[in-house]
Amino acid sequence: MPFFLISLFGKDRPGIVAEVSKVLYQLNLNIEDSSMTRLKGEFTIMLIVSSPTEKNEEDILSALEEVKDKLGLWVACKRLPEDWQEECERKEIYRIVVSGADKPGIVYNVSKLLSEKGINISDLRTEKKGGLYLMFIEGESEEDLLEELRQDLERLRHQLSIDISVERDEEVIL
Repeated sequence: MPFFLISLFGKDRPGIVAEVSKVLYQLNLNIEDSSMTRLKGEFTIMLIVSSPTEKNEEDILSALEEVKDKLGLWVACKRLPEDWQEECERKEIYRIVVSGADKPGIVYNVSKLLSEKGINISDLRTEKKGGLYLMFIEGESEEDLLEELRQDLERLRHQLSIDISVERDEEVIL
């Protein structure tokens, strides 16, 4: 079964999700994973879709052409390698929250520390509320680094004069 990564973005307006998901439904594509959000006045969508039949990037891009033109969207599509899911499996998941006065370098310093620890950032969201800067990170590692990570983040907290908290995400069984 082929899998594809689809990315779309454009000026935010009602109906983007409905129009895009309609085309995917008509193509018989299943949405496996998604992230959709508004960044200031722009809306962005990232999707992993699967197809029960053989399709290629051109089939998907062609089907999205009318929606792209109608809504003024930029669209990209990439077929994922057969073993892409194996690369996604991690043992430990951490949730990190950063808050403090807005200043350059917060994202860089926190992401650099995580990279040095071998922690992969699977999700990162930031927002600014007045002068307050907020960052929410989900990170993954092959091994348990929670205590070491807490110590390193505490040093970074003092260095940058920000608040940082970290907790391990416990597995939820549905």
